[in-house]
Amino acid sequence: MSQLFSPSYWFTMSPPQVGGTLGNIVFGVFLLLFVVGIVARIVASNRTEDPYIQQIGRRVGSMFVTMGLIGVLLFFFGFEHIQFFGGRFWYPLWVIGVLVWGFFIVRYVKRDIPAMRLRDLDRKEQSRYLPKKKRKKKKRRR
Repeated sequence: MSQLFSPSYWFTMSPPQVGGTLGNIVFGVFLLLFVVGIVARIVASNRTEDPYIQQIGRRVGSMFVTMGLIGVLLFFFGFEHIQFFGGRFWYPLWVIGVLVWGFFIVRYVKRDIPAMRLRDLDRKEQSRYLPKKKRKKKKRRR
């Protein structure tokens, strides 16, 4: 366990052993992320009417699909013992990537969506007082 906190463990070019039960669990997590991302994108686009919820679903789905696919590729490179692409240092970078991407999604939900909802409400309120577009009358044929 103390080996996990050693920089020499993470910054080597040798790929980790990805076989066994732990390897299957890691592969299952990456595959599960990929599938959940696809499902999130489908559900967000088909099941909700709110465009902001759809946008959140697309962003979360994109993150899960991308990071799941990258995780499966990392697992594959480690399984095939490819020196550079199978290195252990990619896994902390993967975790940092997930955290940064998740931070931007949370910031979008907490900061940007309320501002956009307020802007839309103001536009709707202002458009109430503006004249409507006149419809052109169709000419009847006799």
